Amino acid sequence: MKNGSDVTQSDVFSQLRLPLIVLVTYAHSYGGIAPDYTLPVCGWDTYEVLKLLVSQTLVKVAVPVFYIMSGYLFFYGIEQWSRGVYFSKMRRRFFSLLLPYVLWNALVAWKYGAFSWHVFWDYYPTAGVQTDWLGHQQLMTAPVCMPLWFLRDLMVVSLLTPIIYIAVRRLGRWLLLLLLPFYLSGVCAFVPGLSSYAVCFFTFGAFMSIRKMALIPTMQRCEWPAYIMSAVLAVLMILTYCIPVFSSLMLSFRLTGAVAVFCVTYRLLSRTRKRLPAVVCRSSYFLYLAHYALFFSFIDTAFFHLFGTATAALCLHYLLCPLLKAALIVGAYSCFRRLSA
Repeated sequence: MKNGSDVTQSDVFSQLRLPLIVLVTYAHSYGGIAPDYTLPVCGWDTYEVLKLLVSQTLVKVAVPVFYIMSGYLFFYGIEQWSRGVYFSKMRRRFFSLLLPYVLWNALVAWKYGAFSWHVFWDYYPTAGVQTDWLGHQQLMTAPVCMPLWFLRDLMVVSLLTPIIYIAVRRLGRWLLLLLLPFYLSGVCAFVPGLSSYAVCFFTFGAFMSIRKMALIPTMQRCEWPAYIMSAVLAVLMILTYCIPVFSSLMLSFRLTGAVAVFCVTYRLLSRTRKRLPAVVCRSSYFLYLAHYALFFSFIDTAFFHLFGTATAALCLHYLLCPLLKAALIVGAYSCFRRLSA
């Protein structure tokens, strides 16, 4: 049995990626019937509650976790910030972020027959709606390959890392105290390329890395409050969907849920020697890029042909088909890597 002291931060980061990306696939999987979350709570059946629990609640933890890890790893191991370090980082991200972003958006644009510069930035002007503390509705934008809005904002905030570095050095913990109400207010939540999600969570990860603070032990200081608050907020989110207060609850859940995810992953890894194979962990990025473009609709067609559309069948379809599609993509990637090795 592996002791907790043997689990490194790198273990937590690497083992988290694939499960969270699989969870992200559920955010873009709405089952066999178009979603309708305008029904009153008493009118929801098991299928509707299941979709709401996973696609509109649990999945919300993925974005902050990935931004925190991205901010932390960007500055990891840097002893002295310099222009050379910055441009070296940018060169690597040109190949790892920008090129995949352009290629996959171009592929989906070709598939849809959409030809405009908007496909690379704000093709979907209302990919999501959120109400801020002032009562204003914040509209989300996304490129034509919708999940890549995360990558778009990550690239922009990465360009601004010199400013983040200076802010962390000069403001210290005051920077986090300023960002927290800014994030929770929901104001500027969806500014294209500069969403509050990207700015705040990336900066938090960067702060931990620049200040040479261990991420997981810091999270563990508020582990059990994070578990309790996340559970309460998840229930409240289900009960208040389509009500303005849902937005504030969701923002709080992203924050506490991110802490809970890091802590529970560390606890699970500390109790077992089992790990996902490295090639499977590396497939997470490809799964993220490909899952929206490769719908594999034949799987849905075959499932409904075999099992029909009763409530039980719809629930099974919603739970199993995204997993099967993810397994096909991960399997294809793993085979390709082994053959090309």
